[in-house]
Amino acid sequence: MASRCILLSLPEEVIEHITKYIPDDDDAVLNINLVCKQLYRLSGSPSEWRFRCRQLRYWEPKHNFYEKLKNPFPAEVEWRALFVQRFHVRRRTTQLLNEIISSPINRIPKYHEIGKFGYDAKDCLAEHAKVSEDAIDVLARRWYAGVALHYIHRRRAVRIWQSIYSRQEVSLEAALGCFELFNLKTAEGDPDETARMLDELAARFQSVTPNLHQLSTKAKASSLCKFMAQEGFRGASSEHYRALKNSFIGISLRTDRTNLPLTATAIFCSLATRIGLTASPCGFPYHVLAIVNDNGRRIYLDPFRGDGNELSVEGLENQLQTLGIDDEKDEYLRPSIVSEIVLRTARNILESLRHTPTTSREPNALVNRNSALYAALMASVLLGPRITYNLIQHMAKLIQEECPMDVIFFEQQIIPQATLPNCADLLQDTCIKLRNIDATLNVVNHRSSAEEVKYRVGTVFKHKRYNYQGVIFGWTRTCSPADGDEWIQKMGVDRLARGRQQPFYHALVTDGTIRYVAEENIDQERLESADELSLLAGKYFKRYSTADGTFVSNIEDEYPDG
Repeated sequence: MASRCILLSLPEEVIEHITKYIPDDDDAVLNINLVCKQLYRLSGSPSEWRFRCRQLRYWEPKHNFYEKLKNPFPAEVEWRALFVQRFHVRRRTTQLLNEIISSPINRIPKYHEIGKFGYDAKDCLAEHAKVSEDAIDVLARRWYAGVALHYIHRRRAVRIWQSIYSRQEVSLEAALGCFELFNLKTAEGDPDETARMLDELAARFQSVTPNLHQLSTKAKASSLCKFMAQEGFRGASSEHYRALKNSFIGISLRTDRTNLPLTATAIFCSLATRIGLTASPCGFPYHVLAIVNDNGRRIYLDPFRGDGNELSVEGLENQLQTLGIDDEKDEYLRPSIVSEIVLRTARNILESLRHTPTTSREPNALVNRNSALYAALMASVLLGPRITYNLIQHMAKLIQEECPMDVIFFEQQIIPQATLPNCADLLQDTCIKLRNIDATLNVVNHRSSAEEVKYRVGTVFKHKRYNYQGVIFGWTRTCSPADGDEWIQKMGVDRLARGRQQPFYHALVTDGTIRYVAEENIDQERLESADELSLLAGKYFKRYSTADGTFVSNIEDEYPDG
């Protein structure tokens, strides 16, 4: 008679514990229950599947996951079915990401399929975005996982703003957190985490105010204002007032807590709601205030100042009169609806972009300028009173340069809303163009001789004249810029020693910009590590080879000879 399996000879509680070590992405986690009745019983425990589900951090709202966790009886929830669904999402997401990394063709529909998984794909993508340095395609995998995460975040933001447009109830912090979703390329820092931080702040306020329930509404609101000041929230100085980060509620909570009046008021109202007050922003000109409802009486406060003092209605009316507003005072003293605050935030972002210099993009900047611009434009289009041709022009340019996979937003949400024919035509043409590019193979550039084009794709260099560091990701045999002779004249190419009849190189620079560099200005470098460039290089390269001192190409389809 065959000897009994060693595993099955162990005590059942030990077997149950061992099965927990089967990785969540291993087929065995689903198939072990097919081995025998004993393993079916032990591995099929609702508690076991609940445990595995709890290891996953991000869930689509449709699952009501955190409500299910509150159920004290695991058998009443289909935990295994929930885990199996996530298992298949993980497998398909990884397969799609692998295809995106390996081929530049038809990436848009692949991103769209990942996007449909929504937050159910985030745990998987977050793992790929932090893949080990040992991975043969570490830079590409991290880059494209980040791109997919960014797409999922923008997709969620668009859906939330659409809900507001459809007059569904959306919390103020969730609505404003959408601006951050446009900026967010990592799994961490989304509006769900912002909400948790606000929950913790509200709980802390309640713990340090033990007699809270005995206070009047006015005293509660005043104490909350002072509490925010004690927690480090403060109005931005005049010098840094227009800093882009000040318009982002989540960044304010996570960093130095400097705010614009709108951001400070949004945080105050979100906390006030959590402690049982009815609070709303007030769209006062040039300075958003807070309104707390006290049995029909409006209490006006300025969380930006943080002193907790009530503002008199008479004083506010006098300020409006000074601004030349007399007949419509009530319009500026009423509670604002969420969509109005979103649109005002969009205007604040646009003002910040106008007033701050257009410097080179910094890879580690808290807010990416293009992402902030895109968010402000998208909010204006989805929630604003009308869609203008100027708005559409800017958005068409941004999706072509930064987010081609977003054509789905335009095809499904924006084009149907565009009442001006020229707006709809421009967007339609842009979407068709991007889909055609996505479905077309790149032109193949072969070398005819080693001497013809000296430097290869992946070469790290320093510019001989301007000293910036970059990496080559493409070349042309002669100067052939996208803007033609206009660029050649502007850049003084004909004044170079070798003029325009020399190879020019497409280069990614450490500040995040793309340059077009003459061969005579290339000074090849060999670095032991290229950390700064590695943060950006995943779009074109698999990894950095310390042995060769070059980046390993991921665009062999376009430059097969390097």
